[in-house]
Amino acid sequence: MQLNWVNPWRYLAFRLFSWFWLVLLLTIASAWLLAKAFLDDTVIRRLPPGVHEQAERMLHSLQRFDSVEDLLQRLNRRENNRWLLVDPVSQRILNAHILPRGFDQSWLTELSQFDKPRLFLHRHISLAGPFFVRLNGQPLVLYQQQPRPEKHGLLGLAQLPELTIPLLFLLVSALASIGLALTITRPLRQLQQHSLQFAGGDLTSRVQQAASRSDEIGELARGFNTMASQIGALLQNQQRLLRDISHELRSPLTRAQLAIALEQRQGGGSQLPRLSQELNKIDSMLDELLTFSRLDAGQYQLQLQDIDLVELLEEIIQVNQIEAAPKQQQLQLEAPTQLLVEADSRLLARAIENVLRNAIKYSPAEAQIRLSLQLQNGQVQICVNDQGPGIPPTALVAIFEPFYRVSDARTAGAGGTGLGLAIAAQAMKQHQGQISAQNRYQGDTVCGLQICLQLPQHQEQVV
Repeated sequence: MQLNWVNPWRYLAFRLFSWFWLVLLLTIASAWLLAKAFLDDTVIRRLPPGVHEQAERMLHSLQRFDSVEDLLQRLNRRENNRWLLVDPVSQRILNAHILPRGFDQSWLTELSQFDKPRLFLHRHISLAGPFFVRLNGQPLVLYQQQPRPEKHGLLGLAQLPELTIPLLFLLVSALASIGLALTITRPLRQLQQHSLQFAGGDLTSRVQQAASRSDEIGELARGFNTMASQIGALLQNQQRLLRDISHELRSPLTRAQLAIALEQRQGGGSQLPRLSQELNKIDSMLDELLTFSRLDAGQYQLQLQDIDLVELLEEIIQVNQIEAAPKQQQLQLEAPTQLLVEADSRLLARAIENVLRNAIKYSPAEAQIRLSLQLQNGQVQICVNDQGPGIPPTALVAIFEPFYRVSDARTAGAGGTGLGLAIAAQAMKQHQGQISAQNRYQGDTVCGLQICLQLPQHQEQVV
């Protein structure tokens, strides 16, 4: 079996997990880099030959001063290559003001123990020394101070002000958290807004942007849109039901009232058959409405039994031949000798009869209405072919919805509540089958409509 690749990024839980896992990794990496950047990389090395020779020449020029004070004035005027002047007796730095702030002067004591000059690298400065000189008989120790080359890249963060890096990381984490929060809360706020609009009566309110997401929020938004569409369709169907039923009931009731008035005026019972006919129409209409309501609500309990479908079709044709006779229509059956199915005979007969009566209603006079029955791969298929005008292709599915009419015209020939085919569709659904419709063509011309009912020969028992 071929396994479909699953994209874990579609799931909000995986996104949250990945986000916090990434933040944790970035925190660890940042802490390691910062620790490396701020690590005290103080080292003591041998003095390079070039530096030693340069320092010797500089020391030779410094020995021409007459006093320590003159030497300090000269040294204070230099910006680069400054010299630290130390009294070896008291270990006091005579010009300590040139040292960077926070410099640990104990390092000079460490350097003074070397018999040869060394190169001392500490944070932002480098010191070369000690160099021992005498000025007018006074021993002095000098250290050449130079700025270290600036560090680049991540290690250069150590040269930033102390609060800059924490504030920078705080800003980045805040922006990342805000972005994550907005990706979750913004579609939820949109969903809340549209749900309030829908609850306020705007049945066209739909969530568009959030529904395009591929995670759980997108599934929630698409579920809301589906729910809103179904509720909107249900309310429209209810409104159509009230409109259609009120119209359909008003006509026979009006005719019944007229028949009663005529009977009261004329007497003799001549209007009683007409009154009975109108009352039967009302009763049939209410029966269809009750049947569909029970089927749609799932309250209809199937009474499954083995029935001969050929015999059932012959009975349905015999009953409805009376309705087809005034238009001189012929009902033909193409079926095997016998075909047993497990079904609810009453509900299945009603579904087939509704389709057949629909064919009789819309077929012209002297038309041939053909019923065919066949068994293929365990599926029973009953097709009813009429010679009517057909229907628009866009309505081939909608005709099985309740109260749907291809035309809003309510004539005597196209009357009804629009529940017949809807009951047939629900009956097929109850039998784990399906119903479909398609136009029949003769060349490029529509020559009728074919409605097929398909159901399994043996029903599966659902516990």
